[in-house]
Amino acid sequence: MSIPGVYGQPRGLKQARIVMWVQVVFSVLGSIFLLVLAGAASSADDASGVGGLLVVAGVVNVVLAVALGVCAAQLASGRPWAWVTAIVVEAVIMINALVSLITAGATGVLPMVLAAAALGGLLSKEMRAWAAANRAGRADPGRATA
Repeated sequence: MSIPGVYGQPRGLKQARIVMWVQVVFSVLGSIFLLVLAGAASSADDASGVGGLLVVAGVVNVVLAVALGVCAAQLASGRPWAWVTAIVVEAVIMINALVSLITAGATGVLPMVLAAAALGGLLSKEMRAWAAANRAGRADPGRATA
């Protein structure tokens, strides 16, 4: 375990940031796919409203991707709001993946695994100590751990 302020950033931070950037890429690609499907559904004169639902899902994916990207970029600077927001967004993704797993089957497995990996890094003992030290002004957010 790194000592806050002595050895810099914890290993869990790097793990969480990498996973979060992977999630951002998948979310953007998924949003593009959903918006293309929405366009196809609306051009087929679908009266069921599926096209509108796909647009809403695509927009929600983009919002989550932007939130994750901002958090992943700001976590390294030790901003407390980025840590808390990342945990909340990852929890929302985890709940969404669980609902997808129950209702749609295997489609929720990958998001659940990625969210669990990010939460594991964000909630590790080292990361919690580092975040607490940052709030108290004792940590050096710029240095990486050895």
